[in-house]
Amino acid sequence: LHFQVINNHNGHLETCIICHYSYQLEDGTLASWIQSLTSMKHTKNLILANFNGHLVPTIEAYVLKLSPEIFYHPKLRTLSLYQYILQDAHAFNNCRNLKHLELLQIFAEIGVFNEVISSCPSLEVLILQIIFFNPSGHLKIDHKNLRILSISCNQIDSIEVRATRLDILSIENILCESDKVVLEIPRLPFGRNYWVAGRLFPHTSINISCPPKKNESSGMARPLNNVTFLASLSVSLDLKNPREVEVLRKMLAVWTEKMIELEISFKHNNSLGEEGKSSKGGANNKLWEKAEPFPNADFRVDTIWMHNFSGSSKEQFALASRFVMQKTVMKKMMIKTSSDEKKKKRIEAAVAKLKELPKGNKELSIECF
Repeated sequence: LHFQVINNHNGHLETCIICHYSYQLEDGTLASWIQSLTSMKHTKNLILANFNGHLVPTIEAYVLKLSPEIFYHPKLRTLSLYQYILQDAHAFNNCRNLKHLELLQIFAEIGVFNEVISSCPSLEVLILQIIFFNPSGHLKIDHKNLRILSISCNQIDSIEVRATRLDILSIENILCESDKVVLEIPRLPFGRNYWVAGRLFPHTSINISCPPKKNESSGMARPLNNVTFLASLSVSLDLKNPREVEVLRKMLAVWTEKMIELEISFKHNNSLGEEGKSSKGGANNKLWEKAEPFPNADFRVDTIWMHNFSGSSKEQFALASRFVMQKTVMKKMMIKTSSDEKKKKRIEAAVAKLKELPKGNKELSIECF
């Protein structure tokens, strides 16, 4: 029946989702479907999910046994796998075609994961919810094109991530000591992360990067996912760019629970072009003149950390004062000062003005650090 559906479909496929039973994995049926979907239908986005049909599940019922290079096809761009065991990486050989890879509830040795990841050198999005059979080893992710990385894994000796273009790093759960994790991610130079807050809860770091012209792609189409639980966030943005401000608003608005920490690093971008120039005195100022809360009336966070706060930026002071007065910050607002004496005095003067504002929470502490 499935072959008939695939063969009877006219033209190529944009997306195909296959939820199969384990016996279809064991008898080669799944492999045949994959071949048809890639070679015949030129499917761009392929999602495979394994649902075990055995009363007493066996290891064989989860093992993904496929021929070498089966996931290589010029048209296949996105691949998502759910609930499999990988014994080798042969199916991923030469997968330079893949731009987006999701491994969800996938079991394998660390070396197999390293082979899978390195076999896909063109990846821009990598989502990992993986389980290692043996924690002894080193997970390595070294991709120059990677823009979004999400990691959740069990215990492991060490992790190394090198990604010069990475704009989003989300860590849901990693059982690894912080000194055993190497992160070379120049676009995410934050002070806060998954480990430093003293409590292990999910943390996402984001460099909000939006071109000033609306017809240019920002790469921020899907900035966050599954962030409505207890978590923390680090973001960098240019408040003079109204598109970046709108992305921040949407990010914060999706939280339904109180955020633990919010770290904001302000960028000073003077190359926004005509739209950016007009926003200084036009649309961007009107944004902060609006009476409604930012991002909304419900968003709450225990502590806010602010970096590169100039003390003279109207937009930065407007955002900080909004957070102070609208009950957004529950406990602390910490503002990074400067080693330059003039800048330090300017920042301290702005902090003094923030302290004089009517606080939405009387217990709120506003300090420099």
